[in-house]
Amino acid sequence: MNILVIGNGFDLAHGLQTTYKDFLRFTDEFMIYKTAMENRQELGWENDEDTRFYKYFIDLFNERRIGNSADKIINELDILIKNNVWLNYFKDAQIKNGWIDFESEISNIVKEMDKVKMNNEGVMSKSGLQKMVVFLHFKKNGMPDKIDELKEICLQDLDKLVRCLEIYLSTYISAAQTKETIPDIVTLPIINKVLSFNYTNTYELRYKNHFLLEYDYIHGKANINNDIGTNNMVLGIDEYLKGEERNENIEFIEFKKFYQRIHKKTGCLYRNWIDEIKSNKQATEISRIFCEDGNQKAIESQVKYHKLFIFGHSLDITDKDVLRDLILNDNVQTTIFYMDKKDYGRKIMNLVKIITQDELIKRTGGAAKTITFQKIIETN
Repeated sequence: MNILVIGNGFDLAHGLQTTYKDFLRFTDEFMIYKTAMENRQELGWENDEDTRFYKYFIDLFNERRIGNSADKIINELDILIKNNVWLNYFKDAQIKNGWIDFESEISNIVKEMDKVKMNNEGVMSKSGLQKMVVFLHFKKNGMPDKIDELKEICLQDLDKLVRCLEIYLSTYISAAQTKETIPDIVTLPIINKVLSFNYTNTYELRYKNHFLLEYDYIHGKANINNDIGTNNMVLGIDEYLKGEERNENIEFIEFKKFYQRIHKKTGCLYRNWIDEIKSNKQATEISRIFCEDGNQKAIESQVKYHKLFIFGHSLDITDKDVLRDLILNDNVQTTIFYMDKKDYGRKIMNLVKIITQDELIKRTGGAAKTITFQKIIETN
């Protein structure tokens, strides 16, 4: 079995604007453009090459005038973006790197709420209230004084943020120009399974090459036809509690990824793959052969190792539970792609958090080696 694990770096390698900065800028410029349209103002963006979304917004608001689905998108985006505590916070926060920090910042807020849920009836202390005002930019007269009320606001606005992201990925990104293929993926052995931490279907569009290919969109999949209630995209945090407290303190469980995966029914097909790996010491690999009539057919053969390829995933601890189960199998050979020396070092550090230092040392050298790092081929 050959499994490909992809993260946001996979989409970025295909030229897609899927960083947190792209998304936040999209929400900012939407509100600017909407206000200008309502006030019949000229934005003067035509010659601003740095403004990425100008044509998209021009088309969207022009289409609104003829009464099609663009009107629904505009109205929904307005509701999702306006006064969203998370969007307001992220725009001001000093976030450094990609979606990891998006999730890390959510984790910081949730942990802080956990700390300041003080008092016998869940009423926040004065110091706790002040902290949350700073964190989430509430006006003091609009700040809820009970932790349950604050938690509900944060959950509702997180749902709005995720649906807003779904619209962005389903409309703007789906129409964006992408690189057809990238060499590192093209030259892989035939992939049987794709475990995607992305919300997009880039691999399906560019590389689907046989009918036996199986996908697991473990964090859900963007679909413009959803709404805030049917959206199944997971955007949350890792478990931060220890020991029995993990099971006893479930106050903020709705923010955690494992809960969201179950609640949003994203499916866990990868668990079936792991069961198969553990039960079969020998791996099955699919190869293509060319027939005399020019057609191709797939044949199966037995090989010693299952193969795991990880491309564009940061190996951050927020996905530890999934990645650890895949990597820590003695009959699995893992190849981890990295961009440059800095990225290589970062992935080594993150892998320590996932599988421990001892496992990393054992699996990157000697007779028990099962992990290889490979530099991504540079393209123009």
